[in-house]
Amino acid sequence: MHVLEVARQLTRRGHQLTVVVQQKVGQPEQEMVDGFDVLRLPVRSNFLLFQLESRVREILARVKSDVVMERYYNFAGAGVRATRQANIPALLEVNAPMMDPRGSKKFFADQLMLGWMTRMAREQATLAKRIVTPLAVTVPFLEMRDKVREIAWGANVELFERARLGEREIRDLRLEINPQNKRVVAFLGSFRAWHGVREFFQVARDILRERDDILFLMIGAGELLEELRGNVQRAGLQNKVVLTGAVNYERVPYYLALADVGVAPFNTIVHPPLRVGFYWSPLKMHEYMAMGLPVVTIDVAGLNQIARQEREGLLYPENDLAELRAAILRLVDDPALARKLGEQGRARVVEHFSWQRHAEVLEGVLSECTI
Repeated sequence: MHVLEVARQLTRRGHQLTVVVQQKVGQPEQEMVDGFDVLRLPVRSNFLLFQLESRVREILARVKSDVVMERYYNFAGAGVRATRQANIPALLEVNAPMMDPRGSKKFFADQLMLGWMTRMAREQATLAKRIVTPLAVTVPFLEMRDKVREIAWGANVELFERARLGEREIRDLRLEINPQNKRVVAFLGSFRAWHGVREFFQVARDILRERDDILFLMIGAGELLEELRGNVQRAGLQNKVVLTGAVNYERVPYYLALADVGVAPFNTIVHPPLRVGFYWSPLKMHEYMAMGLPVVTIDVAGLNQIARQEREGLLYPENDLAELRAAILRLVDDPALARKLGEQGRARVVEHFSWQRHAEVLEGVLSECTI
């Protein structure tokens, strides 16, 4: 969705884009999507992505690009390397630490490869004229920090807008999921350990021992979905904790329209790359706010500047489940406060954290590349 949204917004701003991605089974090699051209290249293994350089050079020669923007990946670099021969500038987009910290699996893999991953990362950073990232510390090469520009991700504030949704569709979905019209607490995102899905369910189970007027709605899928589904069934909470599974992106706003509170209970301890800082610019928080929902999330740098305490949401100390429980119940039991924080959140995300704003800032960095 990140690639799609950025491409859409740059196209809207009058730029001509060719987006090159991996081809998946059943996908066409080329198609036009929302005004930009998508080329799909077959790849046998992610480990071999760097070998696509010759194909990328062919594409650059054909489309006459002014600049190449590549999304960083450990084994890639085909795009930025291809710019050398084409003599055009490169912009590297980094959305996770370029090198994982000591003790991580990728750290040990790099050691086994005698530092090959580090050399590839340094080469890509060196070749790029500019680097964009949500958090500058994702780029470990201090001598290159002058080319780094921090840009937050965003929300599609047109898609995620309560006022534009069909009331009949919302009503039908509510009758299906929440026929008793309970207060709804939502989790949206990947079912991974560091996204806090286990903590969310633990707090939900605790609250539901005492409350029967709240529904917990978990939207999404991932590696922990079946574990959560089993936990819900064993606890007998199938009608009180709803697991939607994977939902088409265009339909997600309708599910969030049923909610009163949006929770982002991240657990950074179980994800070693987050030791460098909360580099992730969380889409779920932006999308909660775009839908006018108050946000409950952990009080860490990077998140507490998006949803601020008592302004767009409520913050709690990471892994303090008692405080997470208290924050959820406070918003559930005080609809006026929830509405106020949600309205302020919507205004903040429209002004600072929309994909439109992201593309506007990115456009300026692209101009720096071509000067």
